Amino acid sequence: MSSAVRKTIIGVVVVAVVVIAALFAVDTGLAISAENRLSTSLRSGSGLDYDPEVTIGGFPFASSMRHHEYPRVGITARGVDLGDGRHGDLRSTLHEVSLPGNRWSVGPHDVLTVSDANGSLRLDSVNFGRFLGITDLTVTTPAPRDKAGGGGPGDGLLSASTGILTTGTVTVAPGLRRTVSVTVDLHVVDGALRVVATGFYSGPAEHASPDLDAAQRQAALAAFTRTLPVLPLPWGMVAVKAHTEGSDVILGGEFADAGSADGSAREQTPRRLRAVEFFPRSARPTTSDL
Repeated sequence: MSSAVRKTIIGVVVVAVVVIAALFAVDTGLAISAENRLSTSLRSGSGLDYDPEVTIGGFPFASSMRHHEYPRVGITARGVDLGDGRHGDLRSTLHEVSLPGNRWSVGPHDVLTVSDANGSLRLDSVNFGRFLGITDLTVTTPAPRDKAGGGGPGDGLLSASTGILTTGTVTVAPGLRRTVSVTVDLHVVDGALRVVATGFYSGPAEHASPDLDAAQRQAALAAFTRTLPVLPLPWGMVAVKAHTEGSDVILGGEFADAGSADGSAREQTPRRLRAVEFFPRSARPTTSDL
């Protein structure tokens, strides 16, 4: 191969790389612009204090924009005000999203047509403890009992809805407070999170086990048993399940009409959502609710 031919090939390759990089940059810029616009609409049209994180799936973005359909849109609103100094993270994933009027710029009142959506509320141990009235609460998802070395990095983020280890300082008698470790189960009753203490933890994880008499033990268990108020979820969803992920408590929701009267799944039909409905101002709990 002659030197001239080699230089020509190299030149063509360089030009191709530059063009591809430029197209990628433009495509990324379009996606970021659309994500920022939707984020701003979500904040301005709702009771959010901060711009949520928005990720629009689908690559290349320009192709999705031409067809006005996006396979997935993820939304995470952090530090949402739940009233009385309590906060949580609202998360939602929208599937097969069609934008209004063949546009990719979404305003607060524009309609998003989606094939399906899920939503959740995440409470860290600090805010979960505030709902229980235990200011130093820690939450631990125990490792599987039947797995040697369970709980290591290879297991990923542990999740459970029963046997969750909680540790905190509570009043066990008039004028007497003790730090105890209690196992709890999580339930959802009529859309509200129900926390039920099931016993005192005695497993291998770090825990507190003070000497308590029978009455004090009963008082300690009662302090870890409570029904929280009905908390807001994205798009007005209703909580139907609860579990932990590591040290966080997750409430998973669905639309109120997701199931039929006989308990079977609702036939899936497209839903029409607006940014203002993600977390309506009326959904923010007041002190009286808590």
